Amino acid sequence: MNFRKLNNSEIQQLENQNCKAVDGWENVFVTNSFVPDNIKHTTFSGENYIGLLNQKLQLGGASDFSGIYNAHLHNCRIGDQVYIKNISNSICNYNIENDCIIQNTNSIQAIGESSFGNGEKITPINEAGGREVHIYNELSVHTAYIMAFYSANPKLTNNIRKLITEYSDKIKSSKGTVKQGTSILNCGTITNVNFGSYCKIEGATYLNEGSINSSKEAPAYVGYNVNASHFILSTSSIVSDGAYLRHCFVGQGVEISNHYTAENSVFFANSQCLQGEACAIFAGPYTVTHHKSTLLIAGYYSFFNAGSGTNQSNHMYKLGPVHQGIIERGGKTGSDSYILWPAKIGAFTMILGRHYSNPDISDLPFSYFIEEDGKSILMPAQNIFNVGITRDVDKWPKRDKRKGSVLYDKIITEALNPYTINKILNAISLLKKLQEKATPERKTIMYNSTQLSLTMVKRGIMLYEQALIKYAGDALVNKLKDSNFIEPANYSGIEEWIDLGGLICKKTDIRSLEDDLSGNKMKIDDLNQLYESLFIKYEANKQAHAFQILNNYFNIDTNLKTELAAFIDKWVENNNKILSAITSDAKKEFNAKTKTGFGHDGGEKEKEDDFYAVRGSFEENDFVVSLTQTFTKANSEANDIKESIL
Repeated sequence: MNFRKLNNSEIQQLENQNCKAVDGWENVFVTNSFVPDNIKHTTFSGENYIGLLNQKLQLGGASDFSGIYNAHLHNCRIGDQVYIKNISNSICNYNIENDCIIQNTNSIQAIGESSFGNGEKITPINEAGGREVHIYNELSVHTAYIMAFYSANPKLTNNIRKLITEYSDKIKSSKGTVKQGTSILNCGTITNVNFGSYCKIEGATYLNEGSINSSKEAPAYVGYNVNASHFILSTSSIVSDGAYLRHCFVGQGVEISNHYTAENSVFFANSQCLQGEACAIFAGPYTVTHHKSTLLIAGYYSFFNAGSGTNQSNHMYKLGPVHQGIIERGGKTGSDSYILWPAKIGAFTMILGRHYSNPDISDLPFSYFIEEDGKSILMPAQNIFNVGITRDVDKWPKRDKRKGSVLYDKIITEALNPYTINKILNAISLLKKLQEKATPERKTIMYNSTQLSLTMVKRGIMLYEQALIKYAGDALVNKLKDSNFIEPANYSGIEEWIDLGGLICKKTDIRSLEDDLSGNKMKIDDLNQLYESLFIKYEANKQAHAFQILNNYFNIDTNLKTELAAFIDKWVENNNKILSAITSDAKKEFNAKTKTGFGHDGGEKEKEDDFYAVRGSFEENDFVVSLTQTFTKANSEANDIKESIL
């Protein structure tokens, strides 16, 4: 855009409109098509550049012309058709792009040099430090996970932090930016904050040292009474209703609102945190907490749902808040649950009650972890074919709030995946060893400070094996849908997998990343491209892993069609058992107890009628009907496939 100096008539008109230039009108530059009519009661200081301001705008229920009214601008560049009105203090050192609206705000200032939240060091998981995550605009959960959990590999983590520092240094500036289409309304004090395109900031009290990433396709929103300092917000994120953030990263599709308080924490894709409190947490994808009485502290969570009153302790009052905890993907806590950190809880485990024994039950996923008479009791695999997990896995993709074409967190939502299946293999081996150690007269056995009944150990092995059949059979049937021939391959051995903050990948992929980083082969953009490639390769790699299970656990020769056909029969029979287990669990929601409180002013008939009007029937329940149809169709297709390969 070309700029020129004001001519005498324009200066005269501006002065007539109660405008002044503290450092002289020669430091105010305008476009060739400049119109002075819509700049009134404005003070300029420093060097300012002003675009074309002559368009009629709709402002809520009212209308006005783009322009600058009742404001003080210092060292600013104003784009075309911008609307600035009623700035109590000043807008200082900002580039404001086309079509922005800034109204009824105290101040927007860039003071000194800033990286606008980029490069900020956050200390999640361990409040005392040692797992620092350096944040930047394009941070993915996977990069954050590596920084947090691979502290023992400083070569890897330091190289990543070096890339982030270089990125942050490039962003560093003494001028802030308000990108095109953004609106900032009724706000308080804003200092050293960059605003992405088309974000809406409405009634925020205090914003300091941060970036709000946004786009037309995926706008961010910051609402009333938000108070945030040293932060980054991502596209499609919502922070509103009195949220208080200090040293936080908010990922894509995340909502933090209803007076939620968080410090030194990172929140990734589609997490929703309302009303409660977080201190030094790593909230992986789909971390959900909705209750005022819930405190999450010094922990790692993902695909997590916190019940009301959930709490943990990370402080023994000895060497400070040095303890930490991990609840692997899919964990849930019941009301008033408590865990004394350190602890490590396995994937998809339901936690009920209060636990003080610092348990490590990470090798026994899909369990119930309950308190009984002050003791921590584990029921392995009891949660594996639960209707709640089945619904969760079904609803997570539907609740993806991220918009736009660039999604940084690559998420695998499946419950049965190579990571959890490997955990199940370990669990079966572990439970069998516990069985062997138990004497015949014993009814219970201790494992890592938790109590297990031998009856539940036996049942756990059975349920885990059902999960293996389901997982391996799904892969086999899907493969044979495409071709009745399986290419000869070596499926001996079972590779190690990890859950990289929601992305399930082989452990060797991290070793490759370390090699590339140490050889200075990678730029910061390559990190997210790597995760994209791992996400794309997941299905093929998962299939190979499932065939490793077929070969190594079930001793199936994938080159023998008779063995494949026999396993398909086993899979269909297993499917029927799983469907029965899930639907039986769902049916509990329609028993006599659940009808308590219905038909308030009537008898039994009115109770039944009222329940049906509100809840419907088990047979007509949408989820039950859909699940039954899915399993029935899968079994039918499998039988057809079996016939075709024989």
